[in-house]
Amino acid sequence: MAFDKDKFLKSAEKYLQQGKVPAAISEYQKIVELDPNDFNILNTLGDLNARIGQNKEAIGYYLKVAENYQSHKDIVKAIAMYKKMNKLDASNYEVCLKLAELYALQGHNVDAKHQYNIVLDAYKRDGKSRDALRIMRAVSDLDPEDVHLRMDLAKSYKDEGLNNDAKEVYVIVGNSLLNKTRINEAIFAFQSALGIDYNYKPAFKGLIEAFTANSEIDKAFAMLNEALGKNAQDPEYLDLLGNIYLKSKMFEQAEATFNYLYQNNKNYYKQLLDVAQGFLDADQLDQVVTTIDRCLEYLLQIKEEGLVTDILTNLLKKDPAHMQTLRRLGYIYMSTQKNNNLISTLKLFVQAALNQGNKAEAVMALQQLLTLEPNEEAKAQLVNLKENEPVSEDDGIAKDPLLQTLNPLTTSVSPEPAPQPEAKKAVKVGSTRTSALLEGMANQSPEILDSQISLLEEMVVTYPDYVEARVKLKNSYLQRGLKDKAAEQFLALGKIYESQGNKELAREMLTEGYKLSMLTGGAQEKPPSVTGQFAAAQTLNRTGAFAKAPATPATSVANPLGIKGRTGSLSGAYPRATGAFGKASVDLSTKILANKLFKKEWRRACRYNRLIALAIAKIDDFSNYLETYGEEMSETCFKRVADALAGELNRPGDELITYPGEGFAIVLPETPADGAAVVAERLKACVEALNISHAKANQYVTLSFGISSSTPGRNANPDDLVEIVATAQLQAAMAGNHIIVL
Repeated sequence: MAFDKDKFLKSAEKYLQQGKVPAAISEYQKIVELDPNDFNILNTLGDLNARIGQNKEAIGYYLKVAENYQSHKDIVKAIAMYKKMNKLDASNYEVCLKLAELYALQGHNVDAKHQYNIVLDAYKRDGKSRDALRIMRAVSDLDPEDVHLRMDLAKSYKDEGLNNDAKEVYVIVGNSLLNKTRINEAIFAFQSALGIDYNYKPAFKGLIEAFTANSEIDKAFAMLNEALGKNAQDPEYLDLLGNIYLKSKMFEQAEATFNYLYQNNKNYYKQLLDVAQGFLDADQLDQVVTTIDRCLEYLLQIKEEGLVTDILTNLLKKDPAHMQTLRRLGYIYMSTQKNNNLISTLKLFVQAALNQGNKAEAVMALQQLLTLEPNEEAKAQLVNLKENEPVSEDDGIAKDPLLQTLNPLTTSVSPEPAPQPEAKKAVKVGSTRTSALLEGMANQSPEILDSQISLLEEMVVTYPDYVEARVKLKNSYLQRGLKDKAAEQFLALGKIYESQGNKELAREMLTEGYKLSMLTGGAQEKPPSVTGQFAAAQTLNRTGAFAKAPATPATSVANPLGIKGRTGSLSGAYPRATGAFGKASVDLSTKILANKLFKKEWRRACRYNRLIALAIAKIDDFSNYLETYGEEMSETCFKRVADALAGELNRPGDELITYPGEGFAIVLPETPADGAAVVAERLKACVEALNISHAKANQYVTLSFGISSSTPGRNANPDDLVEIVATAQLQAAMAGNHIIVL
């Protein structure tokens, strides 16, 4: 039988007209039994039950309607329903709790607090202490500034044994009081938290900040001294220490502390800049530059150099002729290729140098200025300076105004005593020019030299033909005892001078570079040319462990065709090819370039602008193997190595190209340099596992690899990639066999 709702409604209305409320309620109940979601009827039932004093039943109907409104986010109507219930029974704390929560959602905190207090009294009366704490927390959240209420809450948590909640609230109160500069009360709150758990760092930090704000620096230091005594490298405690130094205007100590933290977390550059600003405010201008030097390269890397230029520009307002500041600004603008700013800085530098009687540096700055902005006034000024104060060629090479004293301070809080430089004693290449340059260099600590080397290496990457930077870099390498790297710079300078038509100076540089490379155990025959690929001197030994040379990692010279010689996650794990002592076999390079498989993959990489990696591998001392074991065994050895390599290349598209008696080429499409290095490690290990005896090499047959990768554009030429890889392989063989060179 169909549900006839209208029939029941008419019947209920008839009973109401007759004043028969219970009968009407009975008719309405029949409707909700058949349609429980008719909330209008439910509301009517609530009203009718309330009329005849059946409050409990009325609240039950109202509650269903209120919950429906609440589920549909109609908070205003839900509140209206709960108010009806509250009017019928003000002691019903469940209704009061719901009403309080809805008032809080609407931001009606006074009404919410009133309802919460009703619930709180009820819970306390019923002995429900944990529920009472929950309500106290809700009330305190309504008014975070009511510290007395929060203190009561914390004490109540502690009395209930809820220590984690108690110490958390004590710290919240302490921080609130600290913000209100109610320092003594804040100290009490933090101490209360530490009384529960002395190792609770938020309370520890808060108390130190409170002591510092209260000028009780000795107490703050005493606490940190105790904490750092247990863990001297805890970054949170060191961060607190640095901030105390900073707030106490102890800028030198702050710089040392934040610099230590910066070595492990580059985000501390912000604190270093705060220290630099502190030095600036205190008119300690030289210290401003020293502090900035610690993070300058990183800021250039993340393109945040503007943070530095703002500070340096403000420094110049105090001292427009501050040479160190002008140098840093010049370096920044040169690195970011902001030529207009660089021109303005060079003009200021010229004037500052002349005002200080430093004509040699003024000449160098004018020369740089003329390359950027040729003008008759600057030319005339330069001619006039040279006529009145001739500058020797050696001085011109050694004194670049934007390179002079780019020496960031040591990068540790407590540097170990540094060994004395041995460059002058170790290097005797017989050149009066080189000797003069070495004699003119100031004695500097290895830390300072390493920082200077890093800056200079970046400069020669950006400006490969920057003679002054290369001369300075060469001298720094010599002073640091890095003779192999100094040899690279001699050779590079020789090629630059040769291209400039200065044959005499070119011959001198090339000869001295060759002699120096012989001293370091380098090439055994004079190199035909310099490849221009510079490297960090790191090698991978037989077991795969790193043997790091005492050098600051360098960066290879930028390649105009986009040849990638750097690694990603394995950055620094492999050396890059220096190419300083000659090229690999021209025949093998030519064969690779002519190989159909290689040409096919290269064209594909060009067409789709995709990565391609190339590796060249050779059996170490294979000529000696041939002499020792004969041609037949050599052929067998070569075939076993080739089979092992082919077995390891299991990815589709990877190709092994063999050149019997010469070596192997491995083509790896869609592979970056670091991925190719991983493949080479696997190939190297599989050949070693063959255990083929080789008495004159590493006891067993091993391979040396050269690797690089490229993302070529359309119609790009593969010659550069092949030459770089071939040179890298030669470098690997010359460096001691069984290594990988990027």
